[in-house]
Amino acid sequence: MDGEITAFVSLASYKFKKILLNKRVVAALAVAVIVVGVMAYASTQDVDRLQDGAILLDVMFLTLFLPVLVMLYSTSVIREEIEDKSITQVIASPMKRITAYLSYYISLLLALVLIMGAILTAGFLSFFIPQGMDMDALYLYRDMLLLVVIGSVVYSALFLLVSVIMERAIYFGLFYAFIWESFIGSVPGRIAEFSFRHYIRSIGAGWIEFMEFGNAAGVGRSFMILGVVFIIMIAAGALLFRHKEYPC
Repeated sequence: MDGEITAFVSLASYKFKKILLNKRVVAALAVAVIVVGVMAYASTQDVDRLQDGAILLDVMFLTLFLPVLVMLYSTSVIREEIEDKSITQVIASPMKRITAYLSYYISLLLALVLIMGAILTAGFLSFFIPQGMDMDALYLYRDMLLLVVIGSVVYSALFLLVSVIMERAIYFGLFYAFIWESFIGSVPGRIAEFSFRHYIRSIGAGWIEFMEFGNAAGVGRSFMILGVVFIIMIAAGALLFRHKEYPC
C-alpha cells in the first residue's frame, strides 16, 4: 500500500511539472493576454461594476476559455506519454494502472486549477482595480474561482476519458468545446441540460446575485448531476485505461 502511494505521488509530481512546462503554455499565455486586454478595455467604459464584471467573467471563462483550455491540456496528457514512449515505464511498473490513471488526473487537475486561477486573477484585477475594489468584488472573485475549479474538475475528467477511448481525442474536444457547449448549450429548451456549462452556470446563478441565468437548474440539483457524471467518467476512464493496449 505504501509503495502504491509513493508511486502515485511520484508520477503525479512528475506529470504536474511536465504539464506546466509543455508547449501548451503558449496557448495559456495567449488566452491570458486576450482576457486581460478585454477586461482592461471594459474597465475604461461606462459599466455597472459588479453586474457587468460578473457578465464578463462568465463569458470569458465559463462560456469560452475554460472548456477550450481544459480540452487542449487534457487531450494531450496520455497522448504525449505515448509519443515520447514514457508510458512504457508506467505500464511495465508494478504500479496498478488504475493508480496511474488517477495520478494523471490529479496532476492534470492541479495544473489546470493553477493555470486557470492565474488567468482569472489577472483578468479580475485588470477590470476591478481601475473600477474599484471592495468586498463585493472579492466575493465575486471567490465565487467565480470556485466555478472555475468545478469546471476544471468535470471537463478534465471528460476529456481525459475521451483521450483513453480515441487516438485523436482533440477532434472530439474541438467539437464539444466549440459546437456542443457554445452552440447546443445556448439553444432554448431542455437540450441545453446536456452540457456541463448549463450546470456550472446554474451553480453560479445561485451563488452570484449579479449573474443572470434564466434556465438555472438549481445549485443542489446541479451539484448532484455533476457529481454523479464525474464519478462515472473517472471510473470508466480508469477501467478503460487498465485494459487498454499501448505500443511499447
